[in-house]
Amino acid sequence: MLKPWINKEGLVDYETMKNDPWIQEKLHEIEIINISQFDYNEKFAFWLNAYNLLTIKNVLTEFEKNPQWKGNLSILSKIRFFYLRKFKVAGEKINLYNLENKILRKRFKDPRIHFAINCASRSCPILPGKLFQAEFLNEYLEELTSTFINDESNVFLDEQNKILFLNRIFKYYKKDFKEGIRNFILKYLTRSIPLDNFKLEYFEYDWSVNTV
Repeated sequence: MLKPWINKEGLVDYETMKNDPWIQEKLHEIEIINISQFDYNEKFAFWLNAYNLLTIKNVLTEFEKNPQWKGNLSILSKIRFFYLRKFKVAGEKINLYNLENKILRKRFKDPRIHFAINCASRSCPILPGKLFQAEFLNEYLEELTSTFINDESNVFLDEQNKILFLNRIFKYYKKDFKEGIRNFILKYLTRSIPLDNFKLEYFEYDWSVNTV
């Protein structure tokens, strides 16, 4: 469970987390595990967990180097965090960029991925409070997606001006929403409202680290 380190605002207590043996154990497990015999859902859950756990490891590394680190606020910082730093996962070396784009997005082609992985920024979906399990994978992905979309800091309807304000994730990964962004949102939005004539606009993305 990751929930003990996540507060009500979705911010993470990395300082306490870094010394917890459970985290270190999970990070070691994803390095050495053999997933060749895993089925589809087991592999999907594994790679989602790997992304989130390695992001945590990446953040802990940044704070170890610089306790005043503010997040991936510069291009150089993003390059180092997502491209240059590689990790051993299931016996292979990989960076976070390729884990997301070459494995998760390419192999599983599920737009709910974008509400299940956390890149340690404040505009990113909140770090899931527990690890993904194959048996309950679909239910948890549905829950996380619904939670994200019904949070007005991510999806805000300005009904008077007919504007749908969205987290920039929808813009970054527009092509992953095959049915269209509006239709995808309507599947999860608890309010029943036609969005066809709403103009899409996007919030600024806050890359500040999601630490308490």
